[in-house]
Amino acid sequence: MNENNDQDLILAVEIATILFFLMVAFIVSYFIIYRRRKQQHVFEMRVAKEEYEKQLLQSQLEIQEQTFNQISQEIHDNVGQLLSLARIQINIMNESENFDRQMLDEIKENVGKAMMDLRDIARSLNSDRIRNTTLIEAVAIECERINKSGVLRMCLEVEGAECAIGEQRRFILFRVIQECVQNILKHAGAKEVQVRLCYLPQELKVIVQDDGKGFDVAEVAVGKGGMGLVNIRTRVGMTGGDFAIDSVKGKGTLIQIKIPYG
Repeated sequence: MNENNDQDLILAVEIATILFFLMVAFIVSYFIIYRRRKQQHVFEMRVAKEEYEKQLLQSQLEIQEQTFNQISQEIHDNVGQLLSLARIQINIMNESENFDRQMLDEIKENVGKAMMDLRDIARSLNSDRIRNTTLIEAVAIECERINKSGVLRMCLEVEGAECAIGEQRRFILFRVIQECVQNILKHAGAKEVQVRLCYLPQELKVIVQDDGKGFDVAEVAVGKGGMGLVNIRTRVGMTGGDFAIDSVKGKGTLIQIKIPYG
């Protein structure tokens, strides 16, 4: 009887020892797997962050290149014409025997307009100025610059209290608004464009609306002109936002952008 009890006790101890070691092995294995998964997650997050920063930088470079091209065209069309006219007027005065006070005043006026246009263009190109001002201030300055050109009227409306959206997002969003306005200037034949900044509880909604000739969105999307829309959509996507466009021929175009805060 005692011998059987001893055997049962030994068996129970052996089973308990095996279970103990199995439990320890399970805990150690779980801990190792957990650490590996955590390290993998950290690695994937780092790779995703690096990829995001790479795409963000690429997007900023593309935005800057497009902005430079637009400004180059604007200098050629506006400033270049004013200075060319002033040069012609100076040549006329130089060949004339009589002093023309009225023409001199016109030359001074044209040179002054050219200098003002260059100053406004320089302000619009200054990335530090954009980063050091609020979005409302930056868009208001852009409205002032566009209105001075006399090509169309650009107005800004703000709804709600301004909320921060982050420096990078603010920079990209401002350049996107600039690109939308430049597209309107080039293609829409509009007389007025309205920019609305709606600060909602969870996101910023931006609406850019013009009274131009409009277009068929589906038709443009499959053509070369659709690349501009694709670029805007991609850049808005980089900020974690959404982009939508609604346009009807003869009834203008409405662009809507939604960007979360942060």
